[in-house]
Amino acid sequence: MFIGRDEEIKRLERMWNSDRFEFAIIYGRRRVGKTTLITNFAEGRRCIFFACQKASLEDNLSELSAQISQMLGYSVSFRSFTEALRAITGLAEKERLLLVMDEFPYLARQDGNAISSILQNLIDHEGKESRLFLIISGSSMSFMEDEVLGKESPLYGRATAIFRLLPFDYLISGRFVPSYSNEDKALVYGITGGIPRYLELFDDTLSVKENLLYQLFDRNSVLFNERESYLKEEFTEVSTYNSILTAIASGCTKLSEISSRAGIQVGVLPKYLAKLKEVGIVDKIIPLGESSRKGVWQISDLFFRFYSFFVARNMSTIVSGRMGNAYDSLVTPLINDYMGKVFERIAMQYIERYAELPFPLSDVGTWWGGSRRLKKEIEIDIVATSAIGDDALIGSVKYREKKTRKVELDLMRSYAAEMGGFGRYRYWFFSKSGFDDDLKQLEDDDVRLFSIDDIYDIR
Repeated sequence: MFIGRDEEIKRLERMWNSDRFEFAIIYGRRRVGKTTLITNFAEGRRCIFFACQKASLEDNLSELSAQISQMLGYSVSFRSFTEALRAITGLAEKERLLLVMDEFPYLARQDGNAISSILQNLIDHEGKESRLFLIISGSSMSFMEDEVLGKESPLYGRATAIFRLLPFDYLISGRFVPSYSNEDKALVYGITGGIPRYLELFDDTLSVKENLLYQLFDRNSVLFNERESYLKEEFTEVSTYNSILTAIASGCTKLSEISSRAGIQVGVLPKYLAKLKEVGIVDKIIPLGESSRKGVWQISDLFFRFYSFFVARNMSTIVSGRMGNAYDSLVTPLINDYMGKVFERIAMQYIERYAELPFPLSDVGTWWGGSRRLKKEIEIDIVATSAIGDDALIGSVKYREKKTRKVELDLMRSYAAEMGGFGRYRYWFFSKSGFDDDLKQLEDDDVRLFSIDDIYDIR
């Protein structure tokens, strides 16, 4: 069953119906669903689907010739990619034709990206007069952004649409495990980060624990080996990147801390962090309205974060096959701690995409800073600002076993006063375990309470 990507499908449909030359670039991290999206769109359409291979140029040309032969109904063999692509353009002269070049970097790396120059020439001449719809896709984020979308690329400025596929949000992720409770849906999102391929591995007739023991906490499972495999796809110095991720996962968030823990000179560390950020594994978080100097680094890819939190630190137990017996002592007690930040992200997504807001949204983020009055460092989980006024929405997010009480409202009011800068504050509370009556009685236009069921049961 095809889930999600409604906006992408809608735009692709519109491009197809234009009946003129179109060129879409579709990219995103591995397992995010690029091929699934493309094959779903291509179904029932006149299409040549060329899956580029990690093979020689000759083997790739032979595969493209085979796909063209399948379209023609008889065997053809081309001497060059230029010849093959011109033949495809001829097939699109009078009738709409979709050409998909899936995992384009595999081919481009074989010929020093000369294929991009061939495509440029095709687009600038024969292609523009045809009814060809060209789609190229790729999982190598660095290659797609530098060699395909970059200003030095022969293809720069020629795409009519660029899709960077992102992981699904918490709500769409929940559609993969419809039988689960909303709490378990949130946990699955926190494990998979909304990556479709990872979500597909979860069987909602089994418990989350059973799924984890089979799909991740087993040295023979695909997900157990996924982090290493992903890093090898993107980087050559895998051990260096692993050290950086381990440092961040252990609580090192500043350059000096990460450098010391990972054993990497602070002067070269930003280069590695920039690469990890480029592929979406880490991010630098800056307090809303503050300068980048106050920023801290965190693992933003939830699968990588879960892996660092539960797999990396229990590697010996998993490899020795003892995780089944140790799960209740090594995993269960830490789930709430892990899910705290995940629930914050879910609440932010709810505010950004699904909530009925009291004002048009400008920015959503977090805020922290030192308080002289309170004599401590304070943090506000969510700050959302208005695009037309000086209103702010202050969000407090609690993923714990006890209910949220009125004292939290008093605390958030004092924190908002410390942050300052806004005329009117609205306070939204998100709680896994609900709210005490003393806080419920205060709910009004400025104080809103949301349980985990409230943010999943969108109507």
